[in-house]
Amino acid sequence: MLPGIKINLTNGALGGVSPSADGVMGLICSGVATIGINLSEPKVIFGMNDLKNIGITADNNVGAYRHVKEYYDTAGEGSELWLMLVASTLSMSDIVDNSQSYATVLLNAAQGRINVLGVTRTPSVAYSPIIQAGLDKDVYDTIPKAQVLALAYEAKFAPITVLVEGRSYTGNETEVTDLRTMSNNRVGVILASSMSDGSASVGLVLGRMAAIPVMRNIGRVKSGALPISTGYVGAKKVDTYTGLNLLHDKGYIVLRKFVGKEGYYFNDDPLATLISDDYNSITNRRVIDKTLRLVYKTYVEELLDEVPVDAKGNIIIPIASAWQSKIENVVNSSMLGELSAFEVFIATNQNVLSTGKITITIKVTPIGYAKTIVINLGFNNPSNK
Repeated sequence: MLPGIKINLTNGALGGVSPSADGVMGLICSGVATIGINLSEPKVIFGMNDLKNIGITADNNVGAYRHVKEYYDTAGEGSELWLMLVASTLSMSDIVDNSQSYATVLLNAAQGRINVLGVTRTPSVAYSPIIQAGLDKDVYDTIPKAQVLALAYEAKFAPITVLVEGRSYTGNETEVTDLRTMSNNRVGVILASSMSDGSASVGLVLGRMAAIPVMRNIGRVKSGALPISTGYVGAKKVDTYTGLNLLHDKGYIVLRKFVGKEGYYFNDDPLATLISDDYNSITNRRVIDKTLRLVYKTYVEELLDEVPVDAKGNIIIPIASAWQSKIENVVNSSMLGELSAFEVFIATNQNVLSTGKITITIKVTPIGYAKTIVINLGFNNPSNK
């Protein structure tokens, strides 16, 4: 086996019931080729003017234009977006298939810069979805394949989260599959939409993530309302839809409103996995993935370097301390405010001379979130004291 670095992401510890390009997103949409972009051709753009320059308009690529516009309406001009168009006949499950040349081509072209990949589909008018558990069957077929894709790129130290468009929602929240029973902790499903046509606003979600630090929840109220005029889930208007609570509990990304506030907000950032999974949210996933990237970039520089040892063949204390300080400095400077705590430990009783291996233990304490605020409010009669 070639000398290399292996990073194992530990799980189960939270007990939950070079600067990295944190905001670089990828987006795959159905469409037709233009003068500036062919089908299955990766393109990197930085704003709506770049989209215009490659010939994509609301007339020739309605779905792609919509998703990219909603992305830049939220992320702002100048944000780096890797874009690919594919034929409308192509299913989302084929797009993310690690053995096919669609998502893999885009991810490889970006050379590890993409942090989150959004997968959408705008099928032809003649397309008739096969409905399974309240959604287009293609959505459920895509989830496990997206997980396999994401794990493959984690192994390449280019970790991603994949967000899938939840298409053709029937409007019956009791029918949809409970994503919180799955184990796909790198995949999320979006039902939030600015339109009532059975689509979902993947670009909108990606744009919000591109605009915020990795530890920030996309539903954070202080971040402000989303730049849309109306919110839907399937054909249901969010304002009057009564099924949002159950969709939230089942792990879908939807829109919501707050009494006394204008506009629409995301409910949360769940992934299709168990609540007990440490990586059950986009925030935890983005935080650990940023840490993974920094750890890899730091320690790959030490690979096959000389390591002084003591009389027993163990790593000497000054070297272990230097290695600890190196990653502490990198993480503390690159992730200021994005972590609650960061710990590194290198045991000095490791016989490097005989094994050629150094084990490093790293523990990350994430930021907490005020997901429920309980207020006890009532009258007080001072004379009763």
